[in-house]
Parts: sequence; C-alpha cells; structure tokens
Amino acid sequence: MKTFFYTTFALAALAVGCENEYNAYSDAPRVYLSGDAAQNATADSVYFSFRIYDFSMQEYDLHLNVHLTGEPVNRDRVFALEVVDTMTNVPASAYSIGELVLPANAHVVTIPVTVKRTVEGMDLSRNAARLTLRVVENENFSEGIAEARRYQLVWCDYLVQPASWSVINYYIGPFSQARFKFIIDNTGYTDFEGFRSNYSMIMWLQGRLVKLLEDYNADPANAGRPEGWPYKNDNGEPLQFGQGLTS
Repeated sequence: MKTFFYTTFALAALAVGCENEYNAYSDAPRVYLSGDAAQNATADSVYFSFRIYDFSMQEYDLHLNVHLTGEPVNRDRVFALEVVDTMTNVPASAYSIGELVLPANAHVVTIPVTVKRTVEGMDLSRNAARLTLRVVENENFSEGIAEARRYQLVWCDYLVQPASWSVINYYIGPFSQARFKFIIDNTGYTDFEGFRSNYSMIMWLQGRLVKLLEDYNADPANAGRPEGWPYKNDNGEPLQFGQGLTS
C-alpha cells in the first residue's frame, strides 16, 4: 500500500508539473506570419510581377501580416524576424522592411516589405528575386505555429502564364509576354477562368482585343513606345490576336 501511495503521489505531482508547463507554453505570446489575400498571397508565399506596371514603378510594397497567438496587451511590443539565407537570393539593398512592432491591444499588424525593381547583379526580366523571412524568438514573443514561422516573398519583372490561359489559347493566341501585357494593360484581365465554357464571352474578348490592337497600331502617338509601333510580340514580329495562331 505504501509503495502504491508514493507512486500515486509522484504521478500526481508529475501530472501537475506537466500541466503547469503546458499552460505556461500555451499561454506564452507567440507570433506567426501570413500574406495579404488582396495581393493573391498563398499560405506560405506571395508572388508579384513589376511587368504589369509602367517602368516608372520602381518599388512596391508587399504586405506581411504578423499574427498574435495569445492575449493582446496595452503596450507596443517589438517582435523579431530574420532572413533565411538558404532561401534568399537578393542582397539587403533589394528590399526594406517596415517597423517590427505589434501595436498595443492588436492581434495582427501588417508590415510593408518594399521590394525594388532593380536588383544588383540580377536581371529580373529573366529570374525571380526571393526573400524568405522567419520569426525569431525574443524577449516579447516565442515562435508561432511551425507551419507559419516562415514566409517567402517572390518578385520579378516578367509575366507568368496563368493556368487558365488554356481557356483562351486557341482563340486569342499562345501565351507570350507581349500578348499578356497587352491584355492586362487594355482590359485588366489577369485570369480567364470566368471564360471557361462560355464561347460568346471568348469571342467577345477576341473581337475586343483585335479592335484595341488595331487602334494602337493606327495611332502615330505610339511611335517610340517600348512596346513598339506596331505593337511587337516577343519574337519582334507584329502582335496578333485571333484563332489558330502559332506565335
């Protein structure tokens, strides 16, 4: 009986100790990262292309959301991030990061990460820049949930073919940087999923693009533009829209 009593007492004490340790851990304030859905961010990364903007746009703010796990307090608190060197291919001069402060009584704060169109030693028209950030424990916060401690920001100066291009490929033409840029600049469309199984809408888009391209090519004011006059495709030939094109 005595042995049983001591064993039971020891187990009870151990259970209490473990529970206290668990509560201390689960109550500890932690932070984790996410992107901005408005910038088409995914759970662990965001992708941005300068190509959709005029060359006068030399910097852009990507949004990094920092979330609190735990109760907010009535004072500002500094959190810490570090660059993951093995998952980053740009120098510190290629970006700047906003103030790393979670405001008083806040559950989340959005930090601007300003990325640059020109990166020393890189041609962003051919290769994407990558910056990966990770939460680091400091005196105010421990690391948050494992799946969201790290976030990657990717930017470039070229356009990526959307998966939905296959919907319009036969009627508009195969993907090219110039063709997609013309569509974005003149219609605002960046995704074509809404045209799937809608033949009349596809033909409307085809006719609209043909007319817009004709108007561009007929306007002498476009002489000297970087897109060319007439508007040039990636291969240097005049851009076209229509059925059955091969380039």
